[in-house]
Amino acid sequence: MSEITIDAEVLEQLIKKASTKEIKKRREGSYELLKNGKARLYYMLDKVSYRDTVEATDDEEAERKLALFVDSVKKGQFINTNYTFAEFAQIWLDEKVRPNSSDRCVEKYLGALNNRILPYIGNVKLKNLTKQKLEKYFNTIKTTKTNYSKRKENYTVKPDTVKKWKSIIHACLEYAVDCELLNRNPCDKIKITYTNTTDENTIKQLVKSKRERVNYYSKDEYKKVCSLAEKEFMEFYNNDSISNEKKLREVGRRFIVLLDLKTGMRRSELFGLARNDEYYDLNLEEATFDVNKSRHYMKGKGKFTKYPKNYASIRKKSLPKSILSYLKLYYKLLDDLEYKNMYIFDYLSIDGICSWFDNWQTKNNIKNIRFHDIRHTHATILLYEGVDVKTISERLGHSDIQTTLNIYADVLKELDVLATDKIDNL
Repeated sequence: MSEITIDAEVLEQLIKKASTKEIKKRREGSYELLKNGKARLYYMLDKVSYRDTVEATDDEEAERKLALFVDSVKKGQFINTNYTFAEFAQIWLDEKVRPNSSDRCVEKYLGALNNRILPYIGNVKLKNLTKQKLEKYFNTIKTTKTNYSKRKENYTVKPDTVKKWKSIIHACLEYAVDCELLNRNPCDKIKITYTNTTDENTIKQLVKSKRERVNYYSKDEYKKVCSLAEKEFMEFYNNDSISNEKKLREVGRRFIVLLDLKTGMRRSELFGLARNDEYYDLNLEEATFDVNKSRHYMKGKGKFTKYPKNYASIRKKSLPKSILSYLKLYYKLLDDLEYKNMYIFDYLSIDGICSWFDNWQTKNNIKNIRFHDIRHTHATILLYEGVDVKTISERLGHSDIQTTLNIYADVLKELDVLATDKIDNL
């Protein structure tokens, strides 16, 4: 049998190739040699993917630059400028949104991103996401229709909904600016217009939005609703022929409406009211209400408590004397029924109170407003009674007096006309 001989040069190449394979197994990250004299580098650290494209004509040069690339990532010196919008949106959600927002808010953002934003611009790199591309996206998305599977007909998405999607994109890109991945936010100067729309449903929505005002009870309607809620409160309170469960539920519904009319608290703040050794949020002796937490409901999670909407929401304000007798009776009912839960309205449905209130108004031939509009009613009545805007703003827990001015702009205009009439009557 003849002996097999290998040329020395071929042997050297085989050894070098084997050595290179071994290095590739041991090294961190990976690379891909491209045909244009460049290499694409990849590395993952703490579940975050990093990548870069560098000049490299062979494996040796790519290996060397990969090692430098990995080192810069570990030291926090590398900024990934090649993120797609989808990749960075995930980072924004994890680092900015989740730690600072409610689960419900995160759920809404995810729905908008997955269904209406990422399918259109998700694969575009941040650095390539120009104002022109975003305008093209908005011009496309504002003509799409809703996709409710259980509805007979889907209509063009509402202009306000498109604006919400824009706010999500803007917030995400603003974080990219904060992270120094972008020099400026390309969404800053974009205006979504509908001047050329021929869709009738969209036109109706735009006109409605233009003419829409804060909905509230007039002073006479306010008095009527207060009187009816007080009357029914006492009727159910004194009715011993019904079960304790029903008595508590019906009394509680009337009391929470009365309390909202008298304080203007948000629904989540009302359901966050507690009474135990630590909390005495509705204080009979001091005649005050103390907002220090909020309570919410989310499908799959149930009821949960969180920090109030903003820093200004934490407030301690006076309770009107007209509610104190009902509060005293309400506390007595809770004690008589040996109610143990610290949250004084926890037996009521947080979402269900809105539908009940809607039906209650219809049943009693009362002007129909949303449960949240009770809060607007409280503020509007105070404005008409001459209370200054700053006091009302603080009572409502607004973060800025400008928020109050914006919400009640139409009411303030009416008050300005009334002020002018008073001058004329002097």
